[in-house]
Amino acid sequence: MPENRQIGREPSIDLLERRVEGAVHQWLIGPRRIGKTSVAKAVLARLRDKDAVALDVDLSKIDIDTPEALAGEIARQAQAAHVGACRARRRLLDLASSRAPEAKRLGAALQGLGFNDEADAFAAVSALLAGADGGEPGLDGVLEALALHARASGRRVFLVLDEVHLLANLPHCEEHLAHWAREPDIPIVLILAGSEESAVQALRDPGRPLAPVGQELHLADIATEDWLHGLSERFRDADVNVSQGEILALVEASDGHPRRTMLIATLVHGAALEQPDRTASKTLVELAIGDAKSDRSWN
Repeated sequence: MPENRQIGREPSIDLLERRVEGAVHQWLIGPRRIGKTSVAKAVLARLRDKDAVALDVDLSKIDIDTPEALAGEIARQAQAAHVGACRARRRLLDLASSRAPEAKRLGAALQGLGFNDEADAFAAVSALLAGADGGEPGLDGVLEALALHARASGRRVFLVLDEVHLLANLPHCEEHLAHWAREPDIPIVLILAGSEESAVQALRDPGRPLAPVGQELHLADIATEDWLHGLSERFRDADVNVSQGEILALVEASDGHPRRTMLIATLVHGAALEQPDRTASKTLVELAIGDAKSDRSWN
């Protein structure tokens, strides 16, 4: 969910952004559907707005079942983010392609200015990433490429791994990630998120490669006041009339759990649209709460 659609999460987004920009690896551990992924993605969006390379890999994807598949996914995202491309050269070549009649003269000028070849570091990055789809150079090589890019560009690379407990199924991936996470200048900053709490915590057991890496960030509960304000705005934007008392009843029924709260709110919204005056009465809200609690996604 985009940051501007999240309710009560700005403090958590601010905190996570400060920590990762301070080169502190982060673990986001907690129950399902409380907003961990949305918070992480909001931070990535902010970092990309600052021209940082910020990658987002969900390990629960069915095709990420080997270390090579993980390396390939990271490499594809890195290439899409122009990792390994010299920014100045890319901009000049983009200009050349947009000015086709003058491309030859501009190309000659670029050669004269020394832009005919990538710098050695960027060339090495491109070569490492290019081979990832064929199983080479593997995860360690892809992470090395990210680190090289970070050092050559002077900007750290940020990598989110969602459902991180699945690393346990990928041989040696924990070791490779831990190696680069412990590099002295921290070229790659990790955000490790997971909902299988016991399985994620197992990655932090003494003796595991990632055990000493980073710190945990626990998402704070969303304040009732934030729910009241945020849901009031949502219903108003949808031209649905709901009193503060009914919104409070909704939040109390969900105990402020984000997924449950939004499930009830969605049902209230749909039911209110069927009313002539688009008003969610007390009875309508109570019915929506009952329907939500019987939904498979409630638990």
